Amino acid sequence: MKQLQRVTSTAGRRLAPAALWAATMILPVLPAAAWADPNDYVLTLDYTGGEHEIETKAGAATSARNGAAAGEAAAVAWGQGVNDIWFTELYAQFANSSPGADGGGLDAVSWENIVRFSDPGQWPVDVGAAVEIERPRAGSRGWKITAGPLFQKDIDQIQVNANFQLQRQFDGGFQLSTQLNYRLQLRYRSDPRLEFGMQAFGEMGAWNHWGRPQGQVHRLGPAIFGERKLSPSTGLHYNAAVLLGASRGAADVTLRTQIEYEY
Repeated sequence: MKQLQRVTSTAGRRLAPAALWAATMILPVLPAAAWADPNDYVLTLDYTGGEHEIETKAGAATSARNGAAAGEAAAVAWGQGVNDIWFTELYAQFANSSPGADGGGLDAVSWENIVRFSDPGQWPVDVGAAVEIERPRAGSRGWKITAGPLFQKDIDQIQVNANFQLQRQFDGGFQLSTQLNYRLQLRYRSDPRLEFGMQAFGEMGAWNHWGRPQGQVHRLGPAIFGERKLSPSTGLHYNAAVLLGASRGAADVTLRTQIEYEY
């Protein structure tokens, strides 16, 4: 059994870069569209084989022009660490993208996969990749695929995470090019029950021709993190942030939260 696990681990690390390369080569040549979700979150490489989690994510973006909600979104997910290399997650998304719209309905379903190319600390920077397939409830919106590399680095007590994404819409009548997005996070490791840091989310525009600064979407602000053990094999993890718009294309204030129950 141990030999099989070693063989599986080695094969996974060889196939994962090829899968990412294929995804990123295919994405730039097909039509797409992208938009900012207030419940966007930063992907990390902190998972172990055999773990399961139930997760909720929520966010609301406000506009100073009238004080009304510019966008609200939430998601409920179930995930599993298949092994120490591969983590997979299924989730349902709920959204209300306009101030006067009726919210609470199912907006989309998604399947997200994270692959880690090395053991934590094996390389100077931990490297992985993520691929997400999203199917909106409204058939006219087609479906969306997002793929890109993940980087994680511990510098003394600070954990740094960087996600870069290529995002493309299919079969929805959109004629936009593949979009380039980023997600960044700094977390100061001290007391696991309450830690501080910052998060940033951005949309640059077309991957090969970034949009004008006034059309880009950049949000950043302070964040808190925490975790609590409920038993030797279960625990709660959370993070929340207040993101301020750093560009004309971003909402003035975005509030986001993420809670995970691991078992």
